[in-house]
Amino acid sequence: MHNKIVLFLLCMSTLVVVSCKKELTKVIEKYDDGTVKGYYFIDKDSLRQGERIIYHKNGKVFSKTSYLNDKRNDSIFFYYDNLSNSIEIIEFKNDDGSIYYKDFNENGKINKIGVLDGKDRKIKKWKYYTKEGTLDFIKEYKIIRGESYTNQLWLMLPGGDTIREGTSMKYKVHPRKVKLGDSIRFFFQSDVPAFKFKEKQGDFLVILPKDYTKENFDAEFYNQESSTQNGIPTQRILSLKYNTKYPAEKTKIDTADHKKTVVFYLKPKRLGKDTIRGYFNEVATVMSEEHNLYEFRDKTIKDKDTVVVLDTRTIYFDIPIEVLLR
Repeated sequence: MHNKIVLFLLCMSTLVVVSCKKELTKVIEKYDDGTVKGYYFIDKDSLRQGERIIYHKNGKVFSKTSYLNDKRNDSIFFYYDNLSNSIEIIEFKNDDGSIYYKDFNENGKINKIGVLDGKDRKIKKWKYYTKEGTLDFIKEYKIIRGESYTNQLWLMLPGGDTIREGTSMKYKVHPRKVKLGDSIRFFFQSDVPAFKFKEKQGDFLVILPKDYTKENFDAEFYNQESSTQNGIPTQRILSLKYNTKYPAEKTKIDTADHKKTVVFYLKPKRLGKDTIRGYFNEVATVMSEEHNLYEFRDKTIKDKDTVVVLDTRTIYFDIPIEVLLR
């Protein structure tokens, strides 16, 4: 009796599968010359369901994916038109709408790996590899005023993760969760500077909204003061080399690092989760006696009889915090 039940269930399962398959129609796609380009399946409502394969003109697979109710529901694989028909690109849609991206060289070694947003713009950290498959450099991307911006860069040494050069910063924020009325300490320091000038030819500073509790930078910094007529008021916090507000902080940090270190405290005024947005600027100029308070990029200005050439490297940051009642 048990065997008959199992056989009956198997038959019913087969009938269901066959029935489902009968409801799908295979659609053949063709190139202009009539050769088969690929195929996919649609249901009775013309919605794509299941596997879709596209071919190169020579018949080798170009891409593979699958659909559920006309939406891609799985990774998509792209293939090289080479002898081994090896994988070129893998894309997978994350739950938040971003796309995990990974591509390969023709030798099968990984080329780069990272994340795209819903508009195919690079975001977050991307890893780039040599043709031999060793990590070459890392780039951090942020969307700034609608464009994918290289925010930080780390170049690696062959055979290890030792930084060769690049342009990056390190920062510490403590505490991230604070009681109303208490202060948060912010520490920023150049990790790998962009400009290799003498000690007096460059400066570091942090730019923040003048009062972020009233006006904050938006997520893509469209309302940055120097870039729009309607930008919000800002404050500039100089490095410890020039900032005399926190003398105790100077004793904790080597004098040689004062110039590239910015320390400050903020006392949040509103409850709940919040974001501190701003940017860390490295400003290079031929000036040698004064700090650089300018924010021009690749411009020449005249100060009395001295021509000053300015260049600025900007690293943007978004720091989440939370303020609780006492």
